[in-house]
Amino acid sequence: MKEDDTEKTIDPLTGEEFVPKRSNQKFASRENQIRFNNLRAKEIRKAKSKTRKILDTNRKVLQIVLGPYNEIIRSYDYLLGAGLNFGFNTHTMKMDGITWTCIDDYAYALIDANTFKIIKLKV
Repeated sequence: MKEDDTEKTIDPLTGEEFVPKRSNQKFASRENQIRFNNLRAKEIRKAKSKTRKILDTNRKVLQIVLGPYNEIIRSYDYLLGAGLNFGFNTHTMKMDGITWTCIDDYAYALIDANTFKIIKLKV
């Protein structure tokens, strides 16, 4: 069988044309596949980095404010002054009829007009 008789495909990383040895081969070499996947993962990390940095800061603030206690109550102004960004969280959950705003393994809930309860979630 001549090389001209086989189907050629294009490597997504380099754009080079090659003859695949397997039916599901997409890259000319394993190195190209690794580099392509690493570049894609880097783009994803870069896109998430600003948000993740804010979330990490929020988690650290809640960790410091909570200290050694299981739960604590603090005012909105106190949390704002400590550096909590209320616009960023990882998820919300309902527990005992209360909606908790969560940042990884910490959560806070509004208990009255200007006061929040902060807890550490059991994971």
